[in-house]
Amino acid sequence: MIKLSIIIPVFNEEKTISELLRRVLFVNLPFGIKKEIIVISDGSTDNTDKILARKKKIKYLRHDRNLGKGAAIKTGLKTSTGDLIIIQDADLEYDPSYYMQLLRPIMQN
Repeated sequence: MIKLSIIIPVFNEEKTISELLRRVLFVNLPFGIKKEIIVISDGSTDNTDKILARKKKIKYLRHDRNLGKGAAIKTGLKTSTGDLIIIQDADLEYDPSYYMQLLRPIMQN
């Protein structure tokens, strides 16, 4: 079974994080791929951490202070166990519904 790690670095995304996670959890992946959702709060100072602490079905990690997006991604990479990895921004610029288009060529060699 193939696993996809979805790494989501966040900083002060209280307005979008719940909707983003809803979309990520909802998306069906092709070829029976399983999801691992890793969210790294990079020193958020708004209500992002309170929201994430209540979420199920995710790995929630937190930096005590803002270290930058790159550091959050590195933290996510260290804890990921997936065969494939996607970096998903939390601001809804990219819709998780595109995962299937992204994965299809990889899975078809």
